[in-house]
Amino acid sequence: MPVTIKQKLGTSLLTAVIFSAGLVFSVPAAADYNRGMTALQAGNYNVALMEFQDAAQAGHSGAQLKLGDMYRLGQGTTPNLVEAIKWLTLAYLDGLREPLATLEMLRESVTEAELVEAEQAALKWLEDANRVMFADDDTTSLYQQF
Repeated sequence: MPVTIKQKLGTSLLTAVIFSAGLVFSVPAAADYNRGMTALQAGNYNVALMEFQDAAQAGHSGAQLKLGDMYRLGQGTTPNLVEAIKWLTLAYLDGLREPLATLEMLRESVTEAELVEAEQAALKWLEDANRVMFADDDTTSLYQQF
């Protein structure tokens, strides 16, 4: 069955609305990320760390990457490889491929207990983010027997 122009337009419009809604929700995180980049480039690591933390908590993958690097390098904070692995893992899971080599190096340089701690922290962050994202959804139907 051929697709009509009206159907194509409706699909394109729906896609545009969904994309626009995503942009609206990501504006504060993007603003935090941009302020973080400005502070990082100026060498103001304390401010950069704070801005990246806000954006990373909101799910901004670029901020998660930068935050992981700052924890790894001890910029604006004491070096913390567990936190570095957590944030770099989250950035990687969100689609960024940049942290892969760094993650492999870090995974080899920490104890198994530290690696488990970092991965559990990343998993907890993902669970909390999903809980917030789907808080208004009624999931009871998922558990009903058919």
